[in-house]
Amino acid sequence: MNTREEFSFLKDPWKQLQKINNQVNQLIDGFNTNKLYAINYSNLKRRYTEEIENYKNNPELIDIEEFSMNYSFGYHCYNNIDDVYSKEAMYIEVKSYLRALKIRTA
Repeated sequence: MNTREEFSFLKDPWKQLQKINNQVNQLIDGFNTNKLYAINYSNLKRRYTEEIENYKNNPELIDIEEFSMNYSFGYHCYNNIDDVYSKEAMYIEVKSYLRALKIRTA
């Protein structure tokens, strides 16, 4: 064997282990589709339209992001779920749903 030959698995084992660990974590995250929440879209739409109706004289006070955050926080508090990642995932899902709706505040 030539002294100049190198094997990547012997060169830096720590980097190789980190790379394998990252790949395994990505694989596990891909399978993890369990959500700690369930969104009732008809209820969500009804509550958002009520919010628009309540602030019809001041439509500038309606903010989809704030409403989504409050909806997610309220759901998790009511159901006694204390998971930051679940709250954030629900917030993102609610926000994207509300932005796709054709309901306008003005």
